[in-house]
Amino acid sequence: MKTITRRNFAATAAATGVLGAAQGARAQAARRLTLYMGPPEPTCAALVAGFERRSGIRATMLRLSAGEAVNRIRAERTNPQASVLYGIGLPSMMTLKADGLLQPYRPAGSEAIAAKHRDPEGFWTGIDVDFIGFASNRQFLAEKKLKAPTSWEDLARPELAGQVCLGNPATSGTGYTFITTVLQAMGEEKGWAYLKRLDANVAQYTRSGIGPTQLVGRGEVGVGILFAHDILGSIHKGFPMEMSLPAEGTGYDLFCAVMIKGAPEPESARTFLDWAVTPESQELLAASDFFDVPTHPAARIHPIVLPFRDAKLIDCDFEWAGKPATRQAIVTRFQNEILAGRR
Repeated sequence: MKTITRRNFAATAAATGVLGAAQGARAQAARRLTLYMGPPEPTCAALVAGFERRSGIRATMLRLSAGEAVNRIRAERTNPQASVLYGIGLPSMMTLKADGLLQPYRPAGSEAIAAKHRDPEGFWTGIDVDFIGFASNRQFLAEKKLKAPTSWEDLARPELAGQVCLGNPATSGTGYTFITTVLQAMGEEKGWAYLKRLDANVAQYTRSGIGPTQLVGRGEVGVGILFAHDILGSIHKGFPMEMSLPAEGTGYDLFCAVMIKGAPEPESARTFLDWAVTPESQELLAASDFFDVPTHPAARIHPIVLPFRDAKLIDCDFEWAGKPATRQAIVTRFQNEILAGRR
């Protein structure tokens, strides 16, 4: 398995493309795979290593946030550099589908996965389910004599001024899911008014959705808005955190695996997608401390996730959230009405 940085990715991918130009090299390229991946680096590494052991295919991986992945695949429209996008949330996948940047493929064995977790046209297949939660630093709560937030409104309380951290929706799938959750749960007008009030308490909008984990864990901020897998993973590692959920219901996401249109390694991509829907593959998530609910019914759920398996979820409109026009409108309004006013 080869993990590369953004700086040398283009050169590495270009070199692979040159090799693929010759007939003999094409056969070799069939045993290679280039992936863009969303989970944390250790999970990506575990998945790629597991795939290489199972398939014998040599894989190159670049980890990207959701926004970065969408922007990169758009920029590479005429010359795709990766064949698979894995572990990015459904709204981003639907954005790419609407842009005509995905190749339909139904993985072998995916019929075992619930229909609601699969695209009827075969463009995306759900691998794991996660939901938005609140991570609170226990020492912060004790020192301020506070209880962990248990509602959306709790996050906007005066005592949390400058103590909240979340991902920027322009570059973070977590941040985008949070905002679309608020807008769906409260309605557009009340939702944007709430986001503006909440901004007074926000210390930082991080580039990636996992950014707040370290800040909360080190006590640099009191509360982070994160996907549950990031919170539970940090707790599992011993960070002084606790997780709470909004009683009104929280938003969730379905993390998917897809083939990129014009994939330079289509055979290897199909092999990976077939493997990605198996219990073996999905159980590697928890084994690498990535705590989601797997979509395959035969895949085991990690004990740390079990207490939250019945979390109250809102009825998410993924089609609306995934439309390019919706994303652009939300990101533009967030930048103009919230980020532009920050000093």
